[in-house]
Amino acid sequence: DLGRNGMGISEGKITLYTAAAGVNPMQCLPICVDIGTNNPTYLEDPDYKGIKAPRITGAEFDEFLGEVMESLQAWQPHMLVQFEDFGNHNAFRLLESWRHKMCAFNDDIQG
Repeated sequence: DLGRNGMGISEGKITLYTAAAGVNPMQCLPICVDIGTNNPTYLEDPDYKGIKAPRITGAEFDEFLGEVMESLQAWQPHMLVQFEDFGNHNAFRLLESWRHKMCAFNDDIQG
């Protein structure tokens, strides 16, 4: 559970896609969806920049992510969304829910 400190993973993926596949980094937008953290170290750290509350789960999580995905799709209907580090308890469900509605993948699942 990296909380919002996981943003570097998304930034690193953009670097990889640019170097290996020639993707223009100006056409990439890493987004951190901060829904809290269950990491006690971050919850107690006064310098942690993320939301200092337990991570939302269940229907609240699904509803919030649904709003995010629908907003992204309305803004850029032909975008590619890469789900990153959602954990297996959410990753498979999210991918199954969205891959038929918009271009979406999860490299932790699909390679």
